[in-house]
Amino acid sequence: MNIRAIAAVTGLGLLAAACSQPAPPAPVEPTPVADQPATPAIPDAFAYAVNYECEGGGVVDVVYNGNGDALARLDGGTAETLPMNPDSQTSIEYKNATTTLQTDGSSVTWKSGATTKTCMIKTRELPAPKVEGAVRALGEADAGANVEMKVGEKISIALVGIPTAGYVWGASTPPAFIKASDGPGGATSTAQFTPGFAGGSHWEVVVIEALAAGEGEITLAQRRPWETAAEPDAKTFKFKLKVS
Repeated sequence: MNIRAIAAVTGLGLLAAACSQPAPPAPVEPTPVADQPATPAIPDAFAYAVNYECEGGGVVDVVYNGNGDALARLDGGTAETLPMNPDSQTSIEYKNATTTLQTDGSSVTWKSGATTKTCMIKTRELPAPKVEGAVRALGEADAGANVEMKVGEKISIALVGIPTAGYVWGASTPPAFIKASDGPGGATSTAQFTPGFAGGSHWEVVVIEALAAGEGEITLAQRRPWETAAEPDAKTFKFKLKVS
């Protein structure tokens, strides 16, 4: 076989080998930024902090944790974890290697380096807890209101109670077309988060779920559950409900 014939045969072999190779994969289109899953929001650790306003200006925010530690910051700066000092003899004290926080509940003294701040509590009122899926949220101002809802829906009623005295809110002889249950509760002010705080009023939420069509007056009563029905209710909350 001459050189040209050999070259021709070799060329055909290379062409056949090239044709037998798999095609390269198609480029993957990048996912648009707008279609990327949203990064979940980081909860605000100081959303329920106790706030103290300082003499000469400045604010100390403190979260008193149930484990005995405190999370604190000055003027919105870096948050510091301060373990409780069990050896303190004069006040409740939290401290780490650089910062000391002393408190009697209504005031704090912040010491860090050359900075010393004496601050008094500034109480914040807290909103009632929300009930997921409730189509309407009622409060004390809605007493006597006319409320409409559909079968399968639920509403919430947030009222202030004194559970430490045994008085709790609940539905009094609810009609058969609704179901009443206890919802979430919570503090009514940030003062209730201070060390040693006892008593005080709390949010209590009653959830009403519509089971069937019906119409009537709904009564919530604040009373001590262990007392007999003959005992008078401490308070009542009434509204008219129509379920369709």
